[in-house]
Amino acid sequence: MPILQQKPVTPSGRFYLKNKVDLAKKRPEKSLTKGHHRKKGRNTYGRITSRRRGGGHKRLYRSIDFRRNRFGDLAKVTSIEYDPNRTAHIALIQYGDDEKSYILCPEGLSVGDEIISSDKKIDFKVGNAMPLLHMPLGTKVHCVEMLPGAGAKIARTAGSAIRLISIDGDDASLRLPSGEIRLVKSKCLATIGAVGNGSHQK
Repeated sequence: MPILQQKPVTPSGRFYLKNKVDLAKKRPEKSLTKGHHRKKGRNTYGRITSRRRGGGHKRLYRSIDFRRNRFGDLAKVTSIEYDPNRTAHIALIQYGDDEKSYILCPEGLSVGDEIISSDKKIDFKVGNAMPLLHMPLGTKVHCVEMLPGAGAKIARTAGSAIRLISIDGDDASLRLPSGEIRLVKSKCLATIGAVGNGSHQK
């Protein structure tokens, strides 16, 4: 992904770098968005109790499918979009019955690719989701559940990936980006690959 540097016409623009990515220039999917109220330092009575908070552009919240519980249904990536609520980009996928949903876009996923989630062993491909017990050791994964069926909680930020170290019965050992070793149930769902937009801080 090329990184562009703009002409420094202001002091703040001297070190500003921009990632050149091919994101869809369209409005987000209306059925998957909702209004997002920000507190702006106000309490339940609407009075400012924490000063100097607020401002910024209005945002629509994109509902992300962190459960991936449509097992065995093939989905096609129709677009990769920007999400103002998170550092990672999101991918709009469409199932065979025309149902759409958003997922976090992993690194290497592109428009037109087909992905699937399953509770059994499936093809080892970026974007596919399956339980940890069916993955080979050393696999890089993201969007990992802490409890089976609870939805992804670990490794959701841009560029993050977790390494599967070992599987011992019902437990799986994961090495987090911080170096911490964490145990989760081996039946927990995880998505293959690392989260995209890894150069978002540059």
